[in-house]
Amino acid sequence: MRSLISFPPFRRDVKLLLAATGLLAISFFGIQMLLKILYILRLGYGPEYLGLFNAAGAVGYMGMSLPSGALGARFGLTRVMFAGALIAALGMGLLPFTEVLPSWAQYSWPIITQVILSAGYAMYSINLAPALMVVTSPENRNSAYALSSTLRSLGTLVGTLFGGLLPGFFGLLLSLELSDPGPYRWALWLSALLALAALVPLVQLRRAEQNTQEPGETAPGAFPLWPVALLVLYVSLSQAASATCQSFCSAFMDTELQLSPAVIGVITSAGQFVAVLAPLSGPRLARRHGNGWTLMMATLGSAFSLLPLILLPTVLGVGVGRFGTLVLAAMWMPALQVYQMEMVERRWRALAYGAVSMAMGLSFGAISFTGGYVVASWGYTALFLLGLAVSTLGALLMWGMLRRPALAVAVGGTVR
Repeated sequence: MRSLISFPPFRRDVKLLLAATGLLAISFFGIQMLLKILYILRLGYGPEYLGLFNAAGAVGYMGMSLPSGALGARFGLTRVMFAGALIAALGMGLLPFTEVLPSWAQYSWPIITQVILSAGYAMYSINLAPALMVVTSPENRNSAYALSSTLRSLGTLVGTLFGGLLPGFFGLLLSLELSDPGPYRWALWLSALLALAALVPLVQLRRAEQNTQEPGETAPGAFPLWPVALLVLYVSLSQAASATCQSFCSAFMDTELQLSPAVIGVITSAGQFVAVLAPLSGPRLARRHGNGWTLMMATLGSAFSLLPLILLPTVLGVGVGRFGTLVLAAMWMPALQVYQMEMVERRWRALAYGAVSMAMGLSFGAISFTGGYVVASWGYTALFLLGLAVSTLGALLMWGMLRRPALAVAVGGTVR
């Protein structure tokens, strides 16, 4: 156990980046991810609109992925991260104004705010990965990325638990029913204020530049199109199971199982609790098997985590499924970041990670957009089967990439 929680020393900038990541996770991954879906449902929208709403977020993230990498290279990673966190907080605060807008604007407003929120977070997260690469050393790199994922999961856990209680608190305070949008409106505004706290460590960062050449690094070559294209395809497929549960598990618990927001928050938080510690096993797994193997197994495990939702559509089944997808997603992300950062030269890291992040957005967008129509036409079981099948294909692709590493590694890069 000690090997899982013992980390090499980090520089001050690493600690500031980790602090900002944890604070932003409380609001973005915790309160917002839980309550904005319930808020949309309280406004009277059905699964088709919910799918469109979630897809808009994925489109915003995807559309800003490549520009975020270019902006980071042009203006500095930390400056763009600060701007992104600020824009994300703005998007959070704009959503609850839906109710006071004219009726003709109420349909499109949530979608617009979702795009703003996701585009801002893309600016932050896409530049975070190369920023961590700059301020860490090969000896503590895996540990830094694992700890970043752990703090993101911890922030999500705190935000989910806190967010699940907020509607009840505001409902009691304002004498409103939980079936009304009012309690959720005030909770979402509070989450926007909490997101601004992430700006405090970011403003103290030194500029994390990426234009200096690493020791032993050769002159930069052309952009590694083929290896990055393979990785983009893998990410697009592998995220299907996680995207399915993230986009629709809360709606499934709310509409099909008739669970209260507090219970939904507790079920989601149970997975987040273990997800806090799960990434800490990543550095040891990477040393033993490599980051590629970790990605393959996490993808396969995430796919089969949807089986309980298919075979046992009850509180127990959704609890097990949500638990599995959350825990394995927490392990998957740091392994992906290190795998991708090490496979390309320094010059192309931000742009390559932008392409990979665009693939994540594409996966979430496709699942969210089509998922609402799949649910409306064939039910949640068909949707969960779709997520399982697509992620299994992703695991098979990574297996092929590991068998033929020459096809998946850029010149000058090394992956483990």
